[in-house]
Amino acid sequence: MTKIEDTEISIPSAAPLIGSLRSIGYDLETAIADIVDNSIDAGCKNIDITMNWDEDGSFIRIVDDGSGMDRESLTAAMKLGSKNPESNRNKSELGRFGMGLKTASFSLGKRLTVLTKKSQTINIRCWDLDYIAKENKWEIFLFPRDEVSIERLGDIETESGTVVLIEQLDRVVKEPFSTAKQKSFFNKIGKVRSHLGMIFHRYLSRIDKKIYISLNGNLVEGWDPFFNKSFATLIRPVDQYMIYDSPVSVRISILPHFSKLTEQEYEQAGGPKGWSAQQGFYIYRNKRMLISGGWLGLFNREDSANLARIEIDIQNDADFEWNIDIKKSKATPPSEMKAILEKIGAEARRLSHEVYYRRTVTGVGGRSKLQLYQDEYLWEQVSKNSGIHFRINKKHTLLREIRKELDEVLNNKLDYYFLLLEEYSPGNLYAYPTKAEEKYIELDKEQQQSVLQITQLLKDTTENNQDIIIQHILSFETFSRIDPKELKKFIVENW
Repeated sequence: MTKIEDTEISIPSAAPLIGSLRSIGYDLETAIADIVDNSIDAGCKNIDITMNWDEDGSFIRIVDDGSGMDRESLTAAMKLGSKNPESNRNKSELGRFGMGLKTASFSLGKRLTVLTKKSQTINIRCWDLDYIAKENKWEIFLFPRDEVSIERLGDIETESGTVVLIEQLDRVVKEPFSTAKQKSFFNKIGKVRSHLGMIFHRYLSRIDKKIYISLNGNLVEGWDPFFNKSFATLIRPVDQYMIYDSPVSVRISILPHFSKLTEQEYEQAGGPKGWSAQQGFYIYRNKRMLISGGWLGLFNREDSANLARIEIDIQNDADFEWNIDIKKSKATPPSEMKAILEKIGAEARRLSHEVYYRRTVTGVGGRSKLQLYQDEYLWEQVSKNSGIHFRINKKHTLLREIRKELDEVLNNKLDYYFLLLEEYSPGNLYAYPTKAEEKYIELDKEQQQSVLQITQLLKDTTENNQDIIIQHILSFETFSRIDPKELKKFIVENW
């Protein structure tokens, strides 16, 4: 049995440990994303980020309108290792180690000040690494270090919220200062914007509980790696697995052939890192992206695999099995999952290969036109608001040739027939039933075109009765969540 006199307290030396924590391996983008995680965990709706260039006076300020913290919570949040990583977490929580705010901030600058507001009470804490280096003491300040910091912190105008101010950015802005370094700083702002749009794209594009992130006054737009807005994207059904009693879902998406994309769409779908780097696996934990492409060491990158993107969703109770690091930028699948991902990855690469080369080999090697017709897919599987939906491939070569021989009226009738076929096909009626959300959605451009075609076709058969036409259109699942008032207004304006 261990006795008290057999042990002694060993407190780590402050200055060396802080210096080590500054070298965990964050880059600017991952550090800011880690701090944003805290704002999301606080239930915020808006996050405002300022990256200000002023040579040695440059600073980063992150403000949210979340729940804020009381004095005890702030003291705990500013403590290194404020949470036990072994403890159970809320299923939606993004944090794990209780280190992110500090290590991310220290990796950028030598002074971290946090101002937070809860129940109309303001609390402040400040880490000053120059002071720690000088005194070698674990001491934190209860107020900003100077008038400049006070001015930069500003006020919290909402009922609650938090300001994170990082100053003395010695790891971001280094002496001697120059125009080139100023330009480099502004280039980094662009990288941060792209990274945040990618990592948090699910939060930025949600219909309900949407989060808004602004950077230097401009909203950050989410980047969807799976290009779901295109009906030419092939989306496979979700596969579900249980790994160490924690659910894992996997879904393959094959992006459209380059010939089906405009120049702008091609650039957008390529992503922040480019087509080659963005192919592969995307790992999400609680809607937050951890891994953004790559094959997890299972395959090599190839041009023919550029269209293959696979989303993997895990929960935060599987952090240790997936070896999630403090920065939340690395993950390694458990051995039980690797064999599954290897099989899924091989299938995704095969599908990508087929789409990638289908256009380039057309007419080569004596293939007949009938063979080309057979090679092209007839149905597309896409995500809609009500779930998975099957669509007819309206870009099929044979259909395009048929359309050329039809006039506008017959083409409209053909489109109407396709709509009926899609709405009442067994696959769409029974295969993937989901509960539709209650909120109305806006008419998109494709739906507007369909409404105009249906309206034109039904004018004669309904004796120009707009109400009958509106009720008929709303009976389709495709239009069931459109506001009837908006639909009527659109029809009247284009009657």
